[in-house]
Amino acid sequence: MKNKVVLITGATRGIGRAGALALARMGANLILVGRHPGRLKEVSVTCRKMGAGRVKTAKTDLTSRRQVATLAKKLNQEEVRLDVLWNNAGGYFTERKTTREGNERTWAMNHLAYFDLTQALFPLLKKSRDPRVICTASEAHRWGRVQWNNLHGESRWDGWRAYCLTKLANLLYVAEQGRRLQKSKIRICAVHPGLVNSALGDENRGVTGWAFLWLKRLFGKTNEQGADTAVWLASRKDRPQQGGYYAYRKETRPSLAARNIEASRRLWKLSELIP
Repeated sequence: MKNKVVLITGATRGIGRAGALALARMGANLILVGRHPGRLKEVSVTCRKMGAGRVKTAKTDLTSRRQVATLAKKLNQEEVRLDVLWNNAGGYFTERKTTREGNERTWAMNHLAYFDLTQALFPLLKKSRDPRVICTASEAHRWGRVQWNNLHGESRWDGWRAYCLTKLANLLYVAEQGRRLQKSKIRICAVHPGLVNSALGDENRGVTGWAFLWLKRLFGKTNEQGADTAVWLASRKDRPQQGGYYAYRKETRPSLAARNIEASRRLWKLSELIP
């Protein structure tokens, strides 16, 4: 990974931070995206100590499509190329909130940010010899159900169902993007990190929030274990399978719903709509 440029969203905590440190040890040049200035500074300093060639940070609220667009515009102006884009930032919330743009925040962060950032950074990815896009998904997608008239939980909402829906959306997006890229040198894939004792959902309160917290603490993997497959996909010599889904360093088969071509095309069209 020496001299390769890697962008990681959600890089200040959890598997994003663990992955950043692992890639720093390999000598990668890192662009770390997060929303907390103090955490961004801490992880950037640590990555430099670990051996990263160059570290840049970008404070961005990934629930805002406008801020994602601003970030991409800035990067396209300042960077020469991008070798790896790891769409990793994600959230699980037990309280429903909408963004200023009117999007439910789980949907905005876990799906729209992946879609928007990838589309906007294609010019930089095309300048790389071996560009790769990795999207953090989850086996939780198997519980996801797409209700086209309730994507933002307008009529009925549950935090866990909203999370599962976005993880299904990740796989539908990756599959459709892969079909559109076909034999392009740009490869896109999704990864399942497993149940990880990360910061995901730590802000939640109530019975559901505490139950998820203890589930992670009792059965969750370490952040380093959770980041392992994504780091492997970013750094291995062999390129990922176009539109593939990986877990535990192996390609795996997603659910039948995630392989629905009609649904992936419909999701793409809805995702293109700018608020």
